[in-house]
Amino acid sequence: QTTSVTMKPSKKRSRTLTSKQQRIRELSQTAARRCYNGNGMNDSLPPLPVTADDDDDDVRNSVGGGDGEEERGGLGTLFGHPYGALPYGNIHLATPQPSINDINDGTSNNKPWHPDQTRHRGLGALSILNDEQLLSILSYIDGSTLGNGLVVSSRFLYVAGHHEELWRDLVLRRWGDSGFDVRVRRGERNVEKTDENANRQRNSGCWKDIYAYNHHLWSMKQSQSKSAQPPMLHTPISISGIYSDTFFRSWLCRSFALQPSWLSTHTVATVSHSDLTTPKFIKEYEETNTPLLIKGASSNWPALQKWKDTNYLLKVTDGKSFRATSGAAPLPAQFTLSNYINYCDSSTEEAPLYLFDRTFCTKCPQLLEDFDEGMKESCPFWSRGNEEAGHDLFSVLGEERRPDYQWLIVGPKRSGSSFHIDPNCTHAWNAPIIGRKRWIFYPPGVTPPGVYPSPNGDDVCMPISLGEWFLTFWDQHAERRKDPDVSKRPLECTAYPGDVLFVPHGWWHLVLNIGDDDDSGLNDRGISVALTRNYVSASNLSDVLRFVDTRVQQISGCRDRGEAVQPEELGREFRNGLLGVRSDNTTDGSEEKKDCENCRGKWAELLERSEVRAKEGWGCAAWVDVVPNDASCSRQSKEKKGSGTSILSRAKTSTEQANSKTSGDKAATSPGFSFSFL
Repeated sequence: QTTSVTMKPSKKRSRTLTSKQQRIRELSQTAARRCYNGNGMNDSLPPLPVTADDDDDDVRNSVGGGDGEEERGGLGTLFGHPYGALPYGNIHLATPQPSINDINDGTSNNKPWHPDQTRHRGLGALSILNDEQLLSILSYIDGSTLGNGLVVSSRFLYVAGHHEELWRDLVLRRWGDSGFDVRVRRGERNVEKTDENANRQRNSGCWKDIYAYNHHLWSMKQSQSKSAQPPMLHTPISISGIYSDTFFRSWLCRSFALQPSWLSTHTVATVSHSDLTTPKFIKEYEETNTPLLIKGASSNWPALQKWKDTNYLLKVTDGKSFRATSGAAPLPAQFTLSNYINYCDSSTEEAPLYLFDRTFCTKCPQLLEDFDEGMKESCPFWSRGNEEAGHDLFSVLGEERRPDYQWLIVGPKRSGSSFHIDPNCTHAWNAPIIGRKRWIFYPPGVTPPGVYPSPNGDDVCMPISLGEWFLTFWDQHAERRKDPDVSKRPLECTAYPGDVLFVPHGWWHLVLNIGDDDDSGLNDRGISVALTRNYVSASNLSDVLRFVDTRVQQISGCRDRGEAVQPEELGREFRNGLLGVRSDNTTDGSEEKKDCENCRGKWAELLERSEVRAKEGWGCAAWVDVVPNDASCSRQSKEKKGSGTSILSRAKTSTEQANSKTSGDKAATSPGFSFSFL
């Protein structure tokens, strides 16, 4: 049933609106009135930088260089957006700027001026949408329409249509699984600082260029033509009158200056590798679950010298693809190392794709040879053959059946890992090979500022990028350094090439790649390369046993591999392996118990002691037992989100979707997330 509203009589036939139509009109008018105060605003915009960092040449150069304070460090970010976008608050300082048409027809003084007229004229009826809604709509448009039609239709849509994440998603959905080429931006690293156009091109991002170039290659393949010239590299045009927190936010969170206060504190225990014995490491650090920076532990690894030569890495990895992911991207991508290096050279994303590959040792055995023996010699407490350490107990499952445990990590400057706890209750070590890494630790049971986990740890809500966390929550973190309870204070350090860092289980940690002072090889390009391994030892075995029994939905590193032991069976199979018994599938589908020739009963006594401790409760405060299906607690933690969305939740969804596409195994669609996206 509807009611009618009679409009004011006029010479024309009166028009009757239904209550629904009237309501729609009222909402439209309300939204239109709100345009001035809301459509370009975004509550998640981090605080703007207020100081400059003279040491960060990369940021200073990214805005065109210069001697003025306004063009340096953090302040330079405010004026460095390649398309001219400014934070929405700048709209209150805007002054009338008549268009060419206004000047030509001589009516510029008679028309009412609106400070957000670029948006209103450029969007028309769509101006009632806020910028996030607009980007959501644009994400449904194909590349040809977006690049050849929409971005040339108005100045505002030119800026909106070049939003980097739009083109990233187009590339990943079309070529993410098969891989794609990234062209070298020749000569850009030698561009003069005063060459504003060249600098703007270098810092404009690369996903549109990647899409255009790979579409060109695809078109040539379809037409079997080799004469067509590849498309020119995109050079952005700076547009005045664009006030948008949404457009500016991703630029700010990627191009922020590395403030000295972020890098100066060192509170992680530090020991020279020559002074560290296996008993000392186990008793003072592993058993006490204490982070440790081991200076010089990898200085004699061949990788430290060999991998500085970019040509060596490209030769060893020739023809091999590596997996790169991001918590903000809808899908993972496959890169050759050469293409990934080219991508890093020009990436300006808020959360760039991070090469985090778990199969590099089987793809490129030479890379394993470059560090494995050196690690066993300099860090014997991490050698599988060291029975005194009881190290890497998941190895009893076999290389193919165990959860993922080692990764090659490559990323551009300012990339890294958001706060997380390592998977499956494992310890880890991390060795930077090229470039420095800044680490921030929070003790087990102490949640970092801006991070809101659900009580059972299934989901975590946090800022989507490292830049957003540093800009938004650094002051809170600095206050945490002064906590009266010393045991709750965060720990920080910078790991250099040659160092190895011990990461105990249950500690929240964030990692930021900050490049290096060396100007050779990949260092000159701001790219970081590191190695990491996760492991189970006698010190955390009881928590691992409790974890695989009570947190099956959180077990990662095996769901998308049919040959791996699946989460539901991991606890039983792990125990059998420690007892010297392995379950193998026979030809008739049944299971046959087999003895492990080299591990019969080796860890039986350790397993017995650990089972007792596991039944008594968690040995680490990172995990607590909660009432099952406690939806209210989970809902409260999500409501506390400071900004952004859950990077773990988003990555979990995208990873499982990708796995279900690429694997026919039933386990690929099971709940849970793979740690390798980090």
